Amino acid sequence: MVFKYAHRGDDGYTDVVGQRVSKDSPVIEFIGELDELVSLMGVVKAYLSESKVLDIVELLDRIQRKLMFIASYVASMGRMASPIDDNDLASIEKLINDFSDRVALPTKFVVPGSSLSSALIHFLRAVCRRVERRAVKLLRDGVLDKTTYIYLNRLSDLLYMLGLYINAVSNVKEDLL
Repeated sequence: MVFKYAHRGDDGYTDVVGQRVSKDSPVIEFIGELDELVSLMGVVKAYLSESKVLDIVELLDRIQRKLMFIASYVASMGRMASPIDDNDLASIEKLINDFSDRVALPTKFVVPGSSLSSALIHFLRAVCRRVERRAVKLLRDGVLDKTTYIYLNRLSDLLYMLGLYINAVSNVKEDLL
């Protein structure tokens, strides 16, 4: 069988914007975690589209595309400017505030699973937190700028609010600990 690609990763290295990098480098680990978040967000969008929660689907689509630009930015190893700026931070903080105004904030821990829709959003939040943890090293090493790091931190907050919002608009009671 003849393959139409070069098997360039068989040596444990991969190409990142013109240079070879070990597949276990912090940059590749971060990009891989981000890819998982973007992919899972696609699953959630598909499910929510079928559930007719279209306002959230459009929001997730915009976020998903922003995350893909973040991956490109990190893969550039400093050759590109960050796709996140102060306007993006203001926008995501406004979304967090808007959604928090629409739900009763629990005073106890939320146990995900009251509905499939909110459980999927909470799963996204957990993966986002992992991406954020991976980003810390890149922030310290100067590969990732502070504004992009803050965006990832705020994104997990937004996803938490979306999980609560979906249950609120569906009249589903949160399971609290």
